[in-house]
Amino acid sequence: MGSQEYFESTLLNRLRDIFAAKVSLETGLEKENVKQELASAVKGLALVRDKTLYTLLYNSTSPKGAIRVKMLREAIDGIEAWKA
Repeated sequence: MGSQEYFESTLLNRLRDIFAAKVSLETGLEKENVKQELASAVKGLALVRDKTLYTLLYNSTSPKGAIRVKMLREAIDGIEAWKA
């Protein structure tokens, strides 16, 4: 598995899953419903209410190297700070 594929299929998907779990806990919505809403650009952004975090997790182009690490840190910080 190449670096880009690992980033997309493993790291980014895991962060999305963690975020969906947090949103589910904070809102009381079922996790699968949350995942479906987050996958929709309109519903997802309305649910998250944080364009930067939503873009990092769902709309970002795949960065390389140090920029990728910075993006992951920003996404993790955003997930930790997010409140419903």
